[in-house]
Amino acid sequence: MRKLFKAFATVTLVSVITRLLSFVFKIYLSRKLGAEILGLYQICMSVFMLFACICCSGLPVTLSRITAESDAVGDTKKQFGSVSTCLLAGVLLTLFMVSVLLTFPQILDFVFTDARCKKLFMIMLPMLLTSCIYAVLRGWFWGKKYFGIFSVTEFADEVLKVLFAVILLEGGILAISKEYAYAAAMLAGDIIIIIIILILFFVKKGKLKRPAMAKEIAKSATPLTVTRIVGSLTSTFISLVLPSLLVSSCGLSANEATAEFGRASGMVMPLLFTPTSIIGSLGVVLIPEIASANAERGVGPLSKSLSGAIAFSCLVACYFFALFTAVGEELATKLYDDPKSGEYLAFAAIIVVPMCINGLVVSMLNSMGKELNTFISHVASCVLLIVVLLITPKYLGVKAYFVALGVFHSVAMIINLIMLNKYSGLDLKAGFKCCAYMAYSTAVTLIGRYVLSLLEIPLLLKVAIGGIGITLAFAPLALSVKSLKLAKRVTLKNRVFFL
Repeated sequence: MRKLFKAFATVTLVSVITRLLSFVFKIYLSRKLGAEILGLYQICMSVFMLFACICCSGLPVTLSRITAESDAVGDTKKQFGSVSTCLLAGVLLTLFMVSVLLTFPQILDFVFTDARCKKLFMIMLPMLLTSCIYAVLRGWFWGKKYFGIFSVTEFADEVLKVLFAVILLEGGILAISKEYAYAAAMLAGDIIIIIIILILFFVKKGKLKRPAMAKEIAKSATPLTVTRIVGSLTSTFISLVLPSLLVSSCGLSANEATAEFGRASGMVMPLLFTPTSIIGSLGVVLIPEIASANAERGVGPLSKSLSGAIAFSCLVACYFFALFTAVGEELATKLYDDPKSGEYLAFAAIIVVPMCINGLVVSMLNSMGKELNTFISHVASCVLLIVVLLITPKYLGVKAYFVALGVFHSVAMIINLIMLNKYSGLDLKAGFKCCAYMAYSTAVTLIGRYVLSLLEIPLLLKVAIGGIGITLAFAPLALSVKSLKLAKRVTLKNRVFFL
């Protein structure tokens, strides 16, 4: 159990450092590129992620589950055959997709109304192949419980992209137009990280054997892939339709609407994703263990641990909800030098609670082989998201984006919790704890916001005082649930590897 706890701590630490680097880099980009160009990138990335999802999105999770299950029963033939199948399927599908886009580039003319987006996308097109190989191989490391490699490769990928972006944006021999510099930087970073991860795969005695398990992989990966495609289609829909709705409903110019969307998706959302550094690392450690336990004796004995993990994720999310609501306006204003982004962050803070809980529960269900169930909940939630997004912009402006996301995550969370309780049985005490955490965080938020409103001090000092105060308010709760020992209770057997 000490090894698993160490894995949780390692993944959390590396993930936090990676997210911190990414966050600082997003601040740099927002200042260097501006809200309009950042909005163009968000539009382009939403379309790129749609094609990436079509190519391989369900394969990494499926491969990680099969790898963990085959390790539990000692079936290496099944494991390495599955690696070959996933790589072959992903690469062939990606090459087909790239060929279609190169043969019929008018597809992109139909998607993008701004010519700059099309050029950005074409620079990033080779990343469809590199991203596919990268994702599949990380899925194998994940299933093998090489959590160090799984986390460090993500950190290295981020470092490389930051390094190349700074080189290309700041001038010199390699300087190019700032609209396209970040796209070129992402491509260069991807090429190098693929070389690194391939070397690590063979160093850790990874093999490519005759493809196997094709039917089971297709059965598992297809719902996951379709789920991600639906999600990417929804993101693409939002990125293309919301700016148009802001123009028609709110009287903004096209540039102003793009900038508003850039603030919401490129400035606010990265901050809202901050707690996923912790929740995500818990999921990374839990999922192979759930798959292994499910292969050996079922997940019933893990019920209490799963409930505890959900309660812990709720506590973390409630802390960030209180923090962003109380000092989010000042925090984002100071970071981005953009008061509107601060207003939007404080408004959208509540999203983090259902977002964090739902993300963890979806991972748990997928590790049990319940991909079809999570697909159903995802589609139902997406339908509601689209309805809300189409109706509310004329009343809320770009804030409709956050309302729609809140509806999506809340509905999906409720459905998925019901499903998880059906398959594993959840501890009712965890539900009471979650309700108590939310009530407590609301009280802390109201008190914190009131106290800070009375202080006539600089923004940075107000953020510091508010952050420290909210942290101290949540410290007793963190100690009471013994969150630092949580990872010691999430497994039945513990054979964990790092680097």
